[in-house]
Amino acid sequence: MTKKSLIFLILFLGFILSLLLSLFWGLEEPFGQNPDTNLILSVIRIPAILKAVVAGACLSLSGMFLQTISKNPLADPYLTGLSSGAGLGIVVSILLFNGINYSIFGFLGALISAFFVISLSGFSKFSITKLILIGLSLNLFVNSVISFLILLNPDKAYSMTLILTGGFSSADISNKMLFLLFIVLLCVCALFIPKLNILRLDTRLIFQNEHAAGKYSVLFVILSAFLTSLAVYSAGILGFAGIICPLLVRLILGNDARIAFFGNILAGSTLLLFANFISNNLIYPVQIPLGVVVAIIGAPFFVFFLLKKGGVLLK
Repeated sequence: MTKKSLIFLILFLGFILSLLLSLFWGLEEPFGQNPDTNLILSVIRIPAILKAVVAGACLSLSGMFLQTISKNPLADPYLTGLSSGAGLGIVVSILLFNGINYSIFGFLGALISAFFVISLSGFSKFSITKLILIGLSLNLFVNSVISFLILLNPDKAYSMTLILTGGFSSADISNKMLFLLFIVLLCVCALFIPKLNILRLDTRLIFQNEHAAGKYSVLFVILSAFLTSLAVYSAGILGFAGIICPLLVRLILGNDARIAFFGNILAGSTLLLFANFISNNLIYPVQIPLGVVVAIIGAPFFVFFLLKKGGVLLK
């Protein structure tokens, strides 16, 4: 067995372990022997697990795309203004519609802000540096608006803050439809993975002009926007997963995007499944916000690998 095959086996076993913990931990009766157990699994745990897999894989792949095209290992899926757009959409939903379908508002807000930033960055003369700067500026401005709205509505401040820290919403579309959208998006991303391998090289030596390289960069930014928006729909705003998972996958599996594609799907899903398990069980019956758990899990690993393997990560 090769080293990479062993790593994939470890990632897969970690995924299965996290899935089983999230699914069965704390159930008093085996599946099929208690109506209440069946209800808990079908209504609460299985939908949450599905959304954890979707959100984790989408954030990890989005981070891989943006880190590759920007050649910046700290590029974040929310750098295109997605987090601020999603947050504003969620806040508007709570203020005007009492939080009904807030995940859809977050999804739409993320998409609108992403395409606004992409269009300002220029489709014909695309610049990843301009994209990052405009995205950061939009994030700062819109986050200030969100803070102002929260201050103006203290009676809803707790609910807005809790939702903005991430969590699995009630289903606005069926789980089958969500999973179908996820699979279709993965298939579209897989078609262009070979181009991502080219973009991580010096594109001036590959493409005849900068326009050709910029065209594919825009394509991957758009794919990243859809991936991150679907993650927002599934689990709210979880900013850290999209940084740490691509970095660790790159460290243990190398730079080949064809291999890293599957590694990121497993790593991101495992992180969110394990975070979901910790969120539900660490101080039961109190549920810790998912975004807090992701940051607590990811930050120590990130600092450790940055200190131990920083030369590799920052090449």
